[in-house]
Amino acid sequence: YKIIVPTADTARNGYTASLLIHSHHPVLLVGGVGNGKTVCVESTIAKVLREEEKFSTISANFSAQTSSQALQFLIEGKLDKRGNAFAPSGGKTMIVFVDDFNMPQKDLFGSQPPLELLRLWMSYGFWYDRTKQTEKRIIDTQLVCAMGPPGGSRAVISERIQSKFNLINVTAPSDDTMRRIFGVMINQKLLDFDESFKSLGEQITTSTILLYQR
Repeated sequence: YKIIVPTADTARNGYTASLLIHSHHPVLLVGGVGNGKTVCVESTIAKVLREEEKFSTISANFSAQTSSQALQFLIEGKLDKRGNAFAPSGGKTMIVFVDDFNMPQKDLFGSQPPLELLRLWMSYGFWYDRTKQTEKRIIDTQLVCAMGPPGGSRAVISERIQSKFNLINVTAPSDDTMRRIFGVMINQKLLDFDESFKSLGEQITTSTILLYQR
């Protein structure tokens, strides 16, 4: 099963992201591995979908091999032609969630083609038909992305694409937050044990965190 422990950080980041989504502003969450970016976005989008039926969603996980063509086909596959533009079916607004946003490999010129495709759309509202070289206007669609800091397979994104987003910095959890998160998890597990063990959750959590820090 899956346990999500709400904290002050997740509540703050989720609330900010929700406001930006409802205002149709693109969002980019940045933080280290394990800081809860993906969980924050997924729970926020799920909450938005529960509150308003006018939204739909699609997810994409970038890798070093992700191409701009594959991304374009993925998004276009969820859109219908509406007049001279392409939009989600049912008159809805589609939220495109992209995880590992800075993973695509850079090309010979130092750019990341999938990100440049998104930048073109965010700047001008369209991208090009790859066969006819005509404009394809994409409407009622917005981006929510998450990425880790540069390093390893993660590249530094260009300032041009970064400038299109509202950035949310997802910081590492504090000691108190870690005790709360893991305390809830261990206490849930200890419910299956004898009464003499059920009160040990806090001690086990504190000792484990101290051992990890040393």
